[in-house]
Amino acid sequence: MRSMNQKKVVGIDFGGTKINFGVVTETGQILGEEILLPTNSDRSADKISKTIVEGVLSAIDSAGCAISDLQGIGIGSPGPLDLKNGVILKSPNLPTMKNYPLKKTVADHFKIPVAVNNDGNCFVLGEAFFGAGKDANIVCGVTLGTGFGFGIVFNHKIYTGSTGTAAEVWCSPYADSNFEEYGSARTVVRIYTQKTNKTLEAKDIYHLAEQNDPQAIETFAEFGKNLGKILAIMVNILDPDVFVIGGSVSNAWDFFHTTLKTNLIQNINDGPKNHLKVTRAALGDNAGVLGAAALVFSQL
Repeated sequence: MRSMNQKKVVGIDFGGTKINFGVVTETGQILGEEILLPTNSDRSADKISKTIVEGVLSAIDSAGCAISDLQGIGIGSPGPLDLKNGVILKSPNLPTMKNYPLKKTVADHFKIPVAVNNDGNCFVLGEAFFGAGKDANIVCGVTLGTGFGFGIVFNHKIYTGSTGTAAEVWCSPYADSNFEEYGSARTVVRIYTQKTNKTLEAKDIYHLAEQNDPQAIETFAEFGKNLGKILAIMVNILDPDVFVIGGSVSNAWDFFHTTLKTNLIQNINDGPKNHLKVTRAALGDNAGVLGAAALVFSQL
């Protein structure tokens, strides 16, 4: 199918530091250049929204199309959000945008449909449409970074529950704390510090593991052990086809996937043991834009 004859949307990966824009086709091709603009999150909400407008216009110009060629605009935003109305409630990453009607503002400007969801949900939806979960009916995913993000996609639709909080599992109890304390970058830092009395960033511990540092390697093995047990809880409840692992900590996949899978398999029901696929995310740096675009495609 020729790209210019396909349905197209603009995907926006809206972060506290930068905003990525791209025109995306229904097969996941990004047309033209991906546009990257600084958020400068200390600016007023109206100035930030003007940057969003500028980015959309730049993306469609680069792609050689017009607003009238688009099916809509999808935005993956930091939460918490009012998902029904597309309102940013109170995001620590966007301090000037408290109770900001993002969906309405962008839709009023461009006069086309706009979909807004949190960035964690968009990550999983993008993988379900275009990445590691492309041929699956039920896809779950986690983003392992500063926090512990989780998302659920049933038949290419994000599941958010009756109040929009179905995937907010970071605070669920585990061991002596919760999922986030055992499934994020600070988990890696804490384990390594306990082993060495040295405090390094997770990315530096990963680089040490690449250099065959035994304590760094042991750190990620222990991280994977706990993560496997955490994911087992979700697998036993949701029975997904695919579980996708993303976020900055997933760069160290080679050092924790074995213990993750071993402890996952040991703690799940017999049914998914030979069915479930656990894999690293496939979309890389394009995940945010593609996931935001998938928001619109999921509603067509």
